[in-house]
Order: sequence, then structure tokens, then C-alpha cells
Amino acid sequence: MEEQKKYFIIGSGMSGSFGGIRHYQVIQVDTQEEADDWAFEDACEEYDRYSGMYGLREIGEIMVEDNVDEDEACEIFEEERERWITYIAVPFSKEFELKISSQGWQNDYKKFTDLLD
Repeated sequence: MEEQKKYFIIGSGMSGSFGGIRHYQVIQVDTQEEADDWAFEDACEEYDRYSGMYGLREIGEIMVEDNVDEDEACEIFEEERERWITYIAVPFSKEFELKISSQGWQNDYKKFTDLLD
């Protein structure tokens, strides 16, 4: 028997003065690991939008400022990004939905999640 996909609430953003998680959405995936990966990717995209501004360095800047090659600059970039991003992935629940309902929120599966719990 094929297992049914599950609904998760994922959130992503950037820590510190960027305000933490500022966007939540409902996704449908097979596993918690897939939900975690999706949330991580969303947070990385958020970081990439700010890269090169507000002191968040791009790979080229790291190469020049740290006098390193591109491979090492990529490693440094990823380490710096890891320090700034924040994300969460939790199985969908009405309780958590209510908790975050006043924040940036998107639920493209509302007609289905309204039937849960």
C-alpha cells in the first residue's frame, strides 16, 4: 500500500536584525526530511536575496577580502550563510497554524488541511 503524502508547515527567514522566521507555508511531502530540506532551501534563497548587502558577503567578495580561491570561498560562504539562516518544518496541526496565523502565512492546501485534526 502506498503511503499518503503528509502536510507540513515550514518557516524560513534570517536571524538577528533580519527578524527571524517571517514566512510560513504549508507543503505536501512524503517525509520530515523532505520538509526540512524544503525549509532549508527557502531560507538559503532568502539569504541569497540579501547577499552582497548589509554585510552579507557574496562569493566574489570573499575571494578578494580573504584572498582565497573559489572553492574555499564557497565553503566560507556556506558557513556564513548557516550562521544567518533560520528555518523550521513541523507536521501540520491546527494548533501550530493558529500560533502563526498572524504572521506571513500561505496555505495552498487549506481545503484539505481544514479537514485535518
